[in-house]
Amino acid sequence: MLLNQRLKHFRSMSGLTQQQVADVLGLDRSTYAYYESGKTTPDIKSVNKLLKIFNISYYELMDEPDPNAVSVSDSDAQEDEEDKLHIYDLSKLEKRLVIYFRVLSPNQQKDLLNSISPETFEGRKKRKYSEDDED
Repeated sequence: MLLNQRLKHFRSMSGLTQQQVADVLGLDRSTYAYYESGKTTPDIKSVNKLLKIFNISYYELMDEPDPNAVSVSDSDAQEDEEDKLHIYDLSKLEKRLVIYFRVLSPNQQKDLLNSISPETFEGRKKRKYSEDDED
């Protein structure tokens, strides 16, 4: 499968429109459409954002073997893949939030989480987000 086909595949698997992806990339929809049609190729900055938007690795996008991957034949590997929550299970508003969240730096993500903690809405003292809260 070619890069343009993989872009379309990952976008459709994520349940996103070309416009939604283009908005996050800061592009016109037509520019992103050119990526999917194979007329142009995304630059490295856009590729990095696409990896975050689709929550995939560089090797998945480029359809190359990951040199750091450990090859183990284990039935648990397929179960782990099936247990992942995919973005297409979310509402349009939730998808928008997730794709914008993914392109933020780790510090920006923490700041955002701190600003929207439940305590903020309940009028209690704001709890700080920490690395321990990720799981």
